[in-house]
Amino acid sequence: MAQLRTAPDATLYRLSLYHCYLGELLRVGAPDRITSRQLADELGIKEETVRRDVSFVGDIGRPGAGYDPLVLFREFTEFLSVSDEYPIVMVGTARTLEALQVVFPSERYGVKPVGLFSELPEDAGLVVGALEVGHLTDLKRLDPALQVTVGLVACSPGWVQISLDLLAAAGITGVLLLTSIIKIRKPEGMTISQIRMPCDIKSLACKCRVSVGAVGNR
Repeated sequence: MAQLRTAPDATLYRLSLYHCYLGELLRVGAPDRITSRQLADELGIKEETVRRDVSFVGDIGRPGAGYDPLVLFREFTEFLSVSDEYPIVMVGTARTLEALQVVFPSERYGVKPVGLFSELPEDAGLVVGALEVGHLTDLKRLDPALQVTVGLVACSPGWVQISLDLLAAAGITGVLLLTSIIKIRKPEGMTISQIRMPCDIKSLACKCRVSVGAVGNR
């Protein structure tokens, strides 16, 4: 049975980061043991933070002996309630969905798209990967047996709110929003994680200017 999520949001994010890293490590051949220091060094996180994060999951490994990577990966999988093929739905034009397959080969990360939906009527019936693209309005017929709770939205800005409302009506409670839009109305009961690309670029540009200025003033 999945454990209750008692960890802070920042810890949950880092646990998902450790989970992804261990998954990649296991695919290429993981060592017999991995220490919190190694995890910290590889991911740019303080060692004490790694240890504290792991303590939320349970009593794993022995002090000074490190962790069995496979056991640690399985413990994280259970705690985060993700399977080897965690089902998601994806919203965007067929062209966008094809591009996402390139930059985000989902099968590498334990994610399995089970439904693709486009705002363009002409995209309906096209096949991306092994899935047929449906029109956005087909979301209302999403099969509950799929047990999907998470969606990825990369549609055009004008369709974001409609997409969120339709996803909420279909039982989706979590959305990763990639579309560059600043103001949205969050449906009740839905958690939205958003990548605000223009804001992120501006913030990064400011940090770079500050960094360059600091170097120049030495």
